[in-house]
Amino acid sequence: MKHPPWLTELHKQWMKARERRTDSLTRAFRRDWEKLLDDAGIHSAEERQAAQREAEKLPQVHLFPVKKRPRLIDKIELPLESESWLHDHFGTQAGTALRARSLEIIADFANRSFPLMTEQWQSLLTSIETAFTASKSMGPFSWMEPDRLELHLSLLWDITSREWLHGTLIRDASTAIGRDSKMLETHERSLTRGLELLMGEETPFEAFGIQASNSVLHFSGPLTLHFKGHEKVVDLRFESTLSISEFKDITHITTTAHRLLTVENHKTTFLQLARADVAQQTLIVATSFPTRAVCSLLEKLPLQLPHYHFGDTDPCGWDILRRIREMSPRPVMPHQMNWRPSDGANSFTIQQKKVLARLLADPKMSDCHEPMNQMLKAGNRGNFEQESLGTPRLLGWPFY
Repeated sequence: MKHPPWLTELHKQWMKARERRTDSLTRAFRRDWEKLLDDAGIHSAEERQAAQREAEKLPQVHLFPVKKRPRLIDKIELPLESESWLHDHFGTQAGTALRARSLEIIADFANRSFPLMTEQWQSLLTSIETAFTASKSMGPFSWMEPDRLELHLSLLWDITSREWLHGTLIRDASTAIGRDSKMLETHERSLTRGLELLMGEETPFEAFGIQASNSVLHFSGPLTLHFKGHEKVVDLRFESTLSISEFKDITHITTTAHRLLTVENHKTTFLQLARADVAQQTLIVATSFPTRAVCSLLEKLPLQLPHYHFGDTDPCGWDILRRIREMSPRPVMPHQMNWRPSDGANSFTIQQKKVLARLLADPKMSDCHEPMNQMLKAGNRGNFEQESLGTPRLLGWPFY
């Protein structure tokens, strides 16, 4: 249905003013008629007269004439009782209806049976419900977009309710859950933010065995990329990036650094270490669960380059080290990963207990069992975050 431009503009301004309102409204929506026409791009006298005739035919709006010039309109008003009509006319919904629908979706998911990560899902849904009840959004989840909310929660449920074969390509994963092959790829950014809320820390698709298509390597330190017939030196200070597509033609990679250090926390610790490594003797790479780009780097670096990993000391942090060891063709030694007690630490979730038990049963992680056993004895993760160590105290290896 084609709507008059002035009415379309009125609806646009009204939605901007009203769409986030979930409280009871007490005042009608009013606009200056001449300004409304200007905003709608109606400028000629003929067009403005036609718009006035259209408005006069609509009983759902009130028109207020200019004093002493009653043939001209001064203000246009949408009464409260006409707001449902305008919604129907444009196919939109009131904020109260949108929020109610979004809360219904949260309730439906809360009634589901979660085969994995039950506690995390219950906590996430409770947090979203609390935010929505207060008419607030939470991360990628907005009460104003119930259809998008339902889609993103459904996709997150599909990702987290099964065990994926490590290295599953993102498009294969998308078809495996009965979606279009590009569905997960299209919504990757929002889903990654959702996974971070669900897991309580930055968690890429790779943590579940799904290899994303836009994998990017974040690193600091000197690299020489060798191609057939030529080479390229990458020696930018602090942080550089390489996308997975750039690895395709690289035959091998060399570095003047004395060691490789993979770092779990990208936003803080990686940047602090990059700035502290004044002599650039350490090739520092940001990674949690290793992405395709990180795996490509590990494959193309010299085998004799010592590899250390600096991560959090909770079950997830040790699990990341385990996965990096699986992907690296060289031994990977933990760096500064000592368990530290904390009086205020929360007890393990069911999922964390499962991960810790699996790690302690893994002979490939036997050299790390001591700090994990300390954690198990304490019954909590302790002071596990890298950031709690603070800014590096040394301008170079070993940094602390």
